[in-house]
Amino acid sequence: MKHRTVALAFVALAVTLLATACTVTVRPGGFSGGDLSLSGVIQNFEPTRGPRSTYYVGEDVQFRLVTNQAGYVTLTALDPDGKVYVFERNIPVQAGTTYLPLPNARHVYSVNPPAGLQRVRASFTSQRTDGSVSYSGRYGAGEWTSAIQIEIRPYPVRDVVETSFYIR
Repeated sequence: MKHRTVALAFVALAVTLLATACTVTVRPGGFSGGDLSLSGVIQNFEPTRGPRSTYYVGEDVQFRLVTNQAGYVTLTALDPDGKVYVFERNIPVQAGTTYLPLPNARHVYSVNPPAGLQRVRASFTSQRTDGSVSYSGRYGAGEWTSAIQIEIRPYPVRDVVETSFYIR
Protein backbone atom coordinates (compact mmCIF):
# COMPACT_ATOMS: atom_id res chain seq x y z
CA MET A 1 0.00 0.00 0.00
CA LYS A 2 2.89 2.34 0.87
CA HIS A 3 4.54 1.75 -2.53
CA ARG A 4 1.25 2.47 -4.31
CA THR A 5 0.84 5.80 -2.46
CA VAL A 6 4.40 6.81 -3.33
CA ALA A 7 3.89 5.79 -6.96
CA LEU A 8 0.65 7.77 -7.20
CA ALA A 9 2.31 10.81 -5.61
CA PHE A 10 5.18 10.52 -8.10
CA VAL A 11 2.76 10.28 -11.04
CA ALA A 12 0.83 13.32 -9.79
CA LEU A 13 4.08 15.29 -9.40
CA ALA A 14 5.27 14.27 -12.88
CA VAL A 15 1.96 15.29 -14.48
CA THR A 16 2.06 18.63 -12.64
CA LEU A 17 5.64 19.31 -13.74
CA LEU A 18 4.87 18.41 -17.34
CA ALA A 19 1.78 20.58 -17.37
CA THR A 20 3.59 23.63 -15.97
CA ALA A 21 6.63 23.19 -18.20
CA CYS A 22 4.62 23.57 -21.38
CA THR A 23 1.59 25.55 -20.27
CA VAL A 24 -0.04 27.61 -22.96
CA THR A 25 -2.93 29.79 -21.89
CA VAL A 26 -5.29 31.02 -24.58
CA ARG A 27 -6.93 34.24 -23.46
CA PRO A 28 -9.84 35.76 -25.35
CA GLY A 29 -8.22 37.22 -28.44
CA GLY A 30 -4.73 35.90 -27.79
CA PHE A 31 -2.36 33.54 -26.07
CA SER A 32 0.65 33.52 -23.80
CA GLY A 33 2.84 30.66 -22.82
CA GLY A 34 6.07 29.51 -21.30
CA ASP A 35 8.69 32.15 -20.66
CA LEU A 36 7.76 34.19 -23.72
CA SER A 37 6.41 37.60 -22.75
CA LEU A 38 4.14 39.46 -25.12
CA SER A 39 3.96 43.23 -25.64
CA GLY A 40 0.20 43.76 -25.93
CA VAL A 41 0.54 45.56 -29.28
CA ILE A 42 -2.47 43.90 -30.92
CA GLN A 43 -5.65 45.47 -29.60
CA ASN A 44 -8.09 43.51 -31.79
CA PHE A 45 -7.97 40.80 -34.44
CA GLU A 46 -11.09 39.26 -35.94
CA PRO A 47 -12.79 38.34 -39.21
CA THR A 48 -14.75 41.31 -40.59
CA ARG A 49 -17.98 39.35 -39.96
CA GLY A 50 -16.94 38.93 -36.32
CA PRO A 51 -15.35 36.14 -34.29
CA ARG A 52 -16.89 32.68 -34.69
CA SER A 53 -18.79 33.82 -37.79
CA THR A 54 -19.54 31.39 -40.61
CA TYR A 55 -17.95 31.30 -44.06
CA TYR A 56 -18.74 28.88 -46.85
CA VAL A 57 -16.10 27.08 -48.90
CA GLY A 58 -15.07 29.38 -51.76
CA GLU A 59 -15.92 32.62 -49.95
CA ASP A 60 -13.25 35.21 -49.25
CA VAL A 61 -12.46 36.15 -45.66
CA GLN A 62 -10.96 39.43 -44.51
CA PHE A 63 -9.63 40.37 -41.09
CA ARG A 64 -9.70 43.57 -39.07
CA LEU A 65 -6.47 44.13 -37.12
CA VAL A 66 -5.93 46.96 -34.65
CA THR A 67 -2.41 47.63 -33.33
CA ASN A 68 -0.98 50.41 -31.20
CA GLN A 69 2.26 50.64 -33.21
CA ALA A 70 3.67 49.91 -36.66
CA GLY A 71 5.35 46.60 -37.39
CA TYR A 72 4.86 43.33 -39.24
CA VAL A 73 2.22 40.63 -38.95
CA THR A 74 2.31 36.98 -39.95
CA LEU A 75 -0.95 35.07 -40.26
CA THR A 76 -0.96 31.36 -39.43
CA ALA A 77 -3.83 28.94 -39.09
CA LEU A 78 -4.87 25.65 -37.57
CA ASP A 79 -7.34 23.85 -39.87
CA PRO A 80 -10.25 21.83 -38.48
CA ASP A 81 -8.23 18.71 -39.36
CA GLY A 82 -5.28 19.87 -37.23
CA LYS A 83 -2.95 20.99 -40.05
CA VAL A 84 -0.89 24.13 -39.34
CA TYR A 85 0.15 26.54 -42.06
CA VAL A 86 1.18 30.13 -42.85
CA PHE A 87 -1.01 32.02 -45.25
CA GLU A 88 0.80 35.35 -45.26
CA ARG A 89 4.09 36.44 -43.73
CA ASN A 90 5.53 39.85 -42.79
CA ILE A 91 2.57 42.04 -43.71
CA PRO A 92 3.55 45.67 -42.99
CA VAL A 93 0.99 47.36 -40.70
CA GLN A 94 0.72 50.87 -39.31
CA ALA A 95 -0.62 51.78 -35.88
CA GLY A 96 -4.42 51.81 -35.93
CA THR A 97 -6.80 49.69 -37.97
CA THR A 98 -5.62 47.57 -40.89
CA TYR A 99 -7.78 45.32 -43.06
CA LEU A 100 -6.16 42.12 -44.30
CA PRO A 101 -5.41 41.28 -46.99
CA LEU A 102 -4.13 44.77 -47.69
CA PRO A 103 -6.08 46.67 -50.37
CA ASN A 104 -3.08 46.63 -52.75
CA ALA A 105 -2.48 42.87 -52.33
CA ARG A 106 -2.73 40.77 -55.46
CA HIS A 107 -4.42 37.93 -53.63
CA VAL A 108 -7.42 37.13 -51.42
CA TYR A 109 -7.90 34.74 -48.52
CA SER A 110 -10.31 32.11 -49.84
CA VAL A 111 -11.95 29.61 -47.52
CA ASN A 112 -11.08 25.98 -48.31
CA PRO A 113 -12.18 22.65 -46.82
CA PRO A 114 -12.24 20.92 -44.41
CA ALA A 115 -15.40 22.17 -42.69
CA GLY A 116 -15.30 23.03 -39.00
CA LEU A 117 -13.64 25.54 -36.70
CA GLN A 118 -10.77 27.45 -38.35
CA ARG A 119 -8.38 29.10 -35.89
CA VAL A 120 -6.16 31.96 -37.07
CA ARG A 121 -3.37 33.76 -35.22
CA ALA A 122 -1.82 37.12 -36.01
CA SER A 123 1.81 37.26 -34.84
CA PHE A 124 3.18 40.80 -34.54
CA THR A 125 6.88 41.68 -34.54
CA SER A 126 8.58 45.05 -34.62
CA GLN A 127 10.78 43.92 -37.53
CA ARG A 128 10.36 41.48 -40.40
CA THR A 129 10.87 37.85 -39.39
CA ASP A 130 13.45 35.93 -41.41
CA GLY A 131 10.99 33.22 -42.44
CA SER A 132 13.28 30.42 -41.32
CA VAL A 133 10.65 28.74 -39.13
CA SER A 134 8.70 26.13 -41.07
CA TYR A 135 5.04 25.51 -40.29
CA SER A 136 4.50 22.81 -42.92
CA GLY A 137 4.28 19.31 -41.54
CA ARG A 138 3.14 20.55 -38.13
CA TYR A 139 -0.10 19.33 -36.60
CA GLY A 140 -2.07 20.44 -33.57
CA ALA A 141 -2.20 23.46 -31.31
CA GLY A 142 0.98 22.57 -29.41
CA GLU A 143 3.18 22.45 -32.51
CA TRP A 144 1.48 25.61 -33.82
CA THR A 145 2.24 27.50 -30.62
CA SER A 146 5.80 26.18 -30.54
CA ALA A 147 6.51 27.35 -34.11
CA ILE A 148 5.13 30.81 -33.37
CA GLN A 149 7.17 31.11 -30.19
CA ILE A 150 10.37 30.13 -32.03
CA GLU A 151 9.64 32.62 -34.80
CA ILE A 152 8.85 35.67 -32.63
CA ARG A 153 11.25 35.03 -29.69
CA PRO A 154 14.18 37.08 -31.15
CA TYR A 155 12.13 40.28 -31.37
CA PRO A 156 11.82 42.59 -28.36
CA VAL A 157 8.35 43.79 -29.39
CA ARG A 158 6.06 40.85 -30.16
CA ASP A 159 2.47 39.84 -29.71
CA VAL A 160 0.09 37.08 -30.78
CA VAL A 161 -3.70 37.14 -30.89
CA GLU A 162 -6.05 34.38 -32.02
CA THR A 163 -9.46 34.51 -33.64
CA SER A 164 -11.65 31.88 -35.26
CA PHE A 165 -14.47 31.30 -37.69
CA TYR A 166 -16.49 28.34 -38.93
CA ILE A 167 -16.16 26.80 -42.36
CA ARG A 168 -19.32 25.25 -43.79
